Order: sequence, then structure tokens, then C-alpha cells
Amino acid sequence: MINVGFIEKMESNVANEKKSLLLKVERQIFSNQEQFDDNFQKNDPPVDKNVDKGMLSQLKASCSNQCSAMASREFWCGLFPIIGWLSKYSLKDQLMGDVVSGCTVAIMHIPQGLGYALLGGVSPIIGLYMAFFPVLIYVCLGTSHHISIGTFAVTTLMTGKIVDQYGSHDDANFSSEHSFKMDNISGIHYTNLEVATAVCLMVGFWQILMGILRLGILGIILSDHLVSGFTTAAAIHVVVSQTKNLLGLKVPRFNGSFKLIRSTVAIFGALPTANLAEAVISCIAITIMAVHNDWLKPWYGKKIKFPIPTELIILVIGTASSYFGNLTSDYGIKTLNHIPTGFPTPRSPPYELFPSIIIDTIPVAIVAYAVSLSMAKIFARKRGYEISSNQELFAQGAANVFGAFFSCMPVSTSLSRSMLQESVGGETQLASVVSCCLLLTILLWIGPLFESLPLAVLASVIIVALKGMFIQFRDFKSALKTSPLDSIVWMATFLAVVIVDIDIGLLVGVVASITVLIYRGHRPYAATLGHLQGTEMHVDVELFSAAVEVPGIKIFRWAGAIHFANGETFRHVVDSHLGSHKIPTSVTHTATSVHDKESANVEVSPLKYGTLDPTATNIKYLILDCSALSYVDLSGTKILTTLHKDLTKSRGISLVLTNCSEPLMKQLERQDYFKSFPKSQVYPSIIDAVMTIESSNRCKNESSINSAIVPVD
Repeated sequence: MINVGFIEKMESNVANEKKSLLLKVERQIFSNQEQFDDNFQKNDPPVDKNVDKGMLSQLKASCSNQCSAMASREFWCGLFPIIGWLSKYSLKDQLMGDVVSGCTVAIMHIPQGLGYALLGGVSPIIGLYMAFFPVLIYVCLGTSHHISIGTFAVTTLMTGKIVDQYGSHDDANFSSEHSFKMDNISGIHYTNLEVATAVCLMVGFWQILMGILRLGILGIILSDHLVSGFTTAAAIHVVVSQTKNLLGLKVPRFNGSFKLIRSTVAIFGALPTANLAEAVISCIAITIMAVHNDWLKPWYGKKIKFPIPTELIILVIGTASSYFGNLTSDYGIKTLNHIPTGFPTPRSPPYELFPSIIIDTIPVAIVAYAVSLSMAKIFARKRGYEISSNQELFAQGAANVFGAFFSCMPVSTSLSRSMLQESVGGETQLASVVSCCLLLTILLWIGPLFESLPLAVLASVIIVALKGMFIQFRDFKSALKTSPLDSIVWMATFLAVVIVDIDIGLLVGVVASITVLIYRGHRPYAATLGHLQGTEMHVDVELFSAAVEVPGIKIFRWAGAIHFANGETFRHVVDSHLGSHKIPTSVTHTATSVHDKESANVEVSPLKYGTLDPTATNIKYLILDCSALSYVDLSGTKILTTLHKDLTKSRGISLVLTNCSEPLMKQLERQDYFKSFPKSQVYPSIIDAVMTIESSNRCKNESSINSAIVPVD
């Protein structure tokens, strides 16, 4: 019988009147977990028939379940999320925002697409292809409503590294048509575009494979701090790579480790040969965009919602100035040259190149996914909807596979375009469809108008667009104050990318992130709990001075898992906590230890909490509070078994478990833990364990017989 009552208590003073609630609970003490389960008629949880099957059997069962649900709406909505949001689309509330957002993002795609394509060593028009073909696939398969898929500085730079290694460097400033004329060149030589499309297909393959294998959990390892440090360092690589276009320098391409350092040295050595006209153009373009973005835009942004497309205006002015001012012939300024119209002819990437690039494309696939997932999570939290990390892998992979047949490099999410798409009113991925429609006009008719665009202007647009990445230095500063371990991950990744290379830096970041995860799991929060007089609560004695340990009983909490990596640490921490015991000094009778327990029910008078000898320095019971114990593997189970035996035989201490969750109990049962540890020493709560122990010792003192712990009804 359980009686619960709330008592209102009024406490008044001179300044104010306070109202408090008192909780009064009267219930029986449960002598073990089994009695608690029987008393409240616990039901067995549903049995997972695949638990004891092998991996192949589980895979077959999973496929069978999927096939049986093929006709269901849930399956198709999961595979094609567009079905879900399009069926709920509101023309009145959402259409205008998507149209405005799509038009705005399309304008940003033009300068970023043209500029970022150069980072990959291919024709600028490829950047516009990337903003069109893969986007159509992501709209149907993606779960994020706001991210903008297309060119991204970091992934195009990483692709450019592979292109530099395997490409012939003869088509960076030529059209895709020229590149396709070289498709028949077999064996040794590949055009830059061939390498780029092969990379795109392999990246898509890796992402789809990771999605099928449900490896969206990679987002846990690729923490926000790792991605922040990586992209910030990669932005420095982008700046250095564009310096030659900013100043009109002729510097060699460098590959391998310490590429950034060697490139910087070469740039400083070539400064005397800089083209003054290109340097002036770059300074003017950067100044105009910086003034607009930092001063004018915040001012007029409060009055008009539609942003002024400064980047596009700069491109138009630069193109017109170059064309009418004969800047190429008079000042030697480099321009985009020929830009084709129409769609590229669908072509298969060179499959014979795959064995050479299969490993190199893994970092590209991971980075592209990590950046996209990070941005998708930001908007999902802000707008209150859910995304699927595994579906995002599949969607982005499918987009890359499709784009590879239309002369595309690997796509990812642009930070600046995504923020703009959401801020100007974008509600769904219909904004991306609107953007594609506008870009279609560029591809079909308007593209050649940008042939006279100076590369210095494009480089300026790229540099200004990287501001958001450099602001991420704040992430390191904030992590340094709040979480030093995260700041180590950030700085280790950053330095490795800057000093060594991009792919090595990513590997260093992943290793650092995993190391931090292991370290945190290696020694989680552990505490000795004490009782707060007048309550049923037990709290950390180091944090609450009013908390007093129960005499003769050590209550220990381990907030984490017990597994092969931290089992010895767990045992060491338990031993260290058993070595100290804070006790009160009011009562002077002696407690008796009990190691075995009988199943008997006796009526006892009301117990006072803490009736074991308050002066006892010898601990007779160790209560392990499992409320925060998340997981125990086979090694952890062996550690608990050894702990129980050692405490009982060597130190005369009985081990007791409390607050075990159902998954934890199932884990222990599957690992045969209760063959060596009696289930009767598992309790539903700390207070049940303590009161049962004390009632047992009280009965022993009264009857003067060597009895076990006696359960109380």
C-alpha cells in the first residue's frame, strides 16, 4: 500500500510570503527487485527475435521487413521525403518565401559556382552544372528543408588536389566540350574533368554505401569542433590558392605534405612579378563587398527584406569593364575565356581510374557529408523539424552519382548560401527548384556573357565568401573556456590541416575526436552518495555538505558505461572510494555484517534511516547505484563479477545493485552475470536497499542469531 500526499505549508516573513509543498510517502520496503516486479505485475518486454541471430540473419530479416512495407506510405516518405513535405505544402504561407529565397540563392550560385570550380581545376561552367543537376536529386531525397547544395570551397579544393595528382592540367580554362573531345584518351592521361567526374562518382558511391550501412553515426565522431577547425584551416588553403589570381602571379602547383607552406614561400618570391592592374581590381572588388556586407547590409536589412546581390553586381561590372576597356590586351588580365551554352552531353567517368582514387575520395565523402549534416542540424533545431542522418548520406550520395554523369564535381552544403536561403524566407526545398529554374536560363543563354570576367574578380568573390569560415576562430576561443578537450580537437585539426595537408588534417582530427571520446568514457563522473536528512534523496557528499554517508554502507554512483576500455579504471575508482567514509558521531552501538540473505517476511516497527552503527569505520555493504550506468559489455560484467567475489571473500563487504534499468538487467542476464551474483541483491532503489539492510541488522540484534538480510513487506 502506497500513500502519497502533498501538504501545503505557508512560510511568511517581513519581506514576502513563501509557499512550499511537502511530500509525504508511505509505502512498503521492497526487499529486492524481484519482489518489486511481482508486486506491480511487471510485463516482459517484447522479444527481439533477431537479438541472438548472426549478422547475415539480421540483414535478411531487415530486408524482409523492408520488402513487406514497400507499399506503405511510411516507406515511400522515408525514401522520398519530398512526398511528405509536398503533400503538406501551403501555397499561401510558403510559396512566396520559397520563390524569393530561390531567386536570391540562384544569384549567389553564379559567382560562387564560377569561382569555386576554378579551385577544382576545371572549367568555371562546371560550378553552374553543380548548382543544377545534383540539386534536383537532393530536393527529392534530402530531409533538410533549408540547406543549399552545390559548390563548396573545401570540397572543391579537396577535389582539386586529386585532380592535380591525376589530371593533365590542360582544361582548367576550357569548356566542357573541349574536355569531352579528350575522353577517348585512354590509359595514362586523363583530363581534369575526367578526374573530377570520377571523383564525384566515387564520393557518391561511398556516401550511398555509408547510408546503406547506417553509418550516419559518423556525425558523432565528426563533432562540430572538428568540422569547425577543419573548415577554418581549409579556408586558409583556399585563400593561398587564390592569391595568384588576386595578384596575377605565376606560381607552380604544389602537392603533398607542407603544400601550404611551400605555396606561401613561392607566392612571396613571386610578388615582384605581380600584375598591378589585377591587384587594383582585386582591392576594389574586395573593398566594395566588405563595406556592403559589414556596414551597408546590416543598415538597409532592417528596411528591406530582399538583399542586394553585391557579388553579382561586381561580376557584371567587372565583365563590362574588361570587355569595353580591353583589359586583357592592354594590361594582360586573365579572364574566363570561352563559356559554352546548353547542357553537357551525359558521359560516364573513366572507370579504369577508380582503383587509383578509391582511397583519396573517402575524406572528400566524409567532409562533404559532415558539413552538410552540421548545417542541416542547425536549421532543424531552429525550425523544429527532424532530419535523418542516414537519409542525408543516401541523398547526397545519389546527388553526386547523378551529377558525375553530367560533368559535376562532388557537391556539399554552402554555409553562406544556406544561411541566406533560410534568412530571406525559404521554407522548403522548393526554393532550390526555383533556383535551378533561374540557373537554367544561365546555362542555356546567358553564360557566354561572362567570358570577359577577370579571374581577379572571381578570386575576390571567393575570398569575401570565406569570411564566415574565418569567424569560426571564435569556436576555439569559446571551447577553450567551456571545454578544453574540445579546444584540443579544434586546434589539433586546424594545425594539421594548415601545416601538413587537408586529408592528413582530417585524419588527425578524427583521431583526436575519438581519443577525446575514449578519454571521457574512460573515467566518467563517479561519486560517493550521502543521505540528506529528512528526505529520501542521496547526493554527492563532495557537493553537499549536509549529505551524510550511511554508517557501514558505501553508496557509489558511476555515471557512464563499464567496458573493456575503462574496466580497470572503474575498479580503481571503486577501491579509492571505499578507502574514505564520512560518518556522524552521535550513536555508539555496533553493527553486524551479513553476507547471506534468506527469504523471510517479518513485521518490524517503523525504522529510522541510518540505524547501523554511526561510528562504524568498517564498510559492510557497497551499494552500486546503477541509475546512470548506461551499458556493461562482457568485460565489464567480468569486472563486476570479480568485484563481487573480491569484496565478499577478501574484505567481508556485500555488493548490492540498485536502480538498474531494464536494458541493463537484460544485458547482465544475457552475459550470465546472475549465475555468480544473486538476483536477491538487486533492489529497485537505494532507500529500499538501505532500509532492508538496516531492518535485517536490527532483527539480528534483537534475536541474537546469525540471520541473513530479512526482506520487509
